[in-house]
Amino acid sequence: MKVIEKDLIVSGNKCGVFSAYEEIEPELLITPDTPKMSRVLPAPFFYEKRLFFYLVNRVEPGSKPGFPNGGFEVRDEGGALRSFDLDQVIIHPHVIKHQKTLDKMARKAEKERAKRERQYKKAARDAAKPKNTTGKRGRPALDPAVKAAREQERISRSARSGGRRGRPKSTEVKEVSALKPSGGRRGRPALTPEARAAKAQAKAVVRARSGGKRGRPKRK
Repeated sequence: MKVIEKDLIVSGNKCGVFSAYEEIEPELLITPDTPKMSRVLPAPFFYEKRLFFYLVNRVEPGSKPGFPNGGFEVRDEGGALRSFDLDQVIIHPHVIKHQKTLDKMARKAEKERAKRERQYKKAARDAAKPKNTTGKRGRPALDPAVKAAREQERISRSARSGGRRGRPKSTEVKEVSALKPSGGRRGRPALTPEARAAKAQAKAVVRARSGGKRGRPKRK
């Protein structure tokens, strides 16, 4: 059994939602043979353990004006008569000792109790926080001594910097290396004859060692 939310449609317009049951176990269904004044449980009050509702009448579809789709007339503990749809009321699980539903109600009640405790603790913490009783919003005014010290520091900084903001310009003379003329050529400069000869010699040594073959030699 599940407690679900269904759309409330009035004159073709959605006006909200209401609680109803789905996949109700057969033993919890209210039949025409269910005795009057049996304790029942409407879906909107499924998790309310302290409220009592009693069956007054089961109305079949089309048998009574105002109940075109049928429904239930239920009386609460204060004597007020309430109306519900056919999928909104079940036999109270306590009547038939339906343990599965009772456990579900107990788990939900425990969750609600924990939620209320968290809300109470949060409210207590908020109440313990110091409140602004001056009626003024924002940061409180600075102490006059602190304000005077800050103003003096600002004047000192302004005097040191001449009223200019940011890092002062460096007075050190930086050495700039002279650029060598490239003759209009781009890329790496050409090798000297000595470097080319050494490179060719190294290449010849590698070729003699490998027999002119490239890659790693095969293992014998």
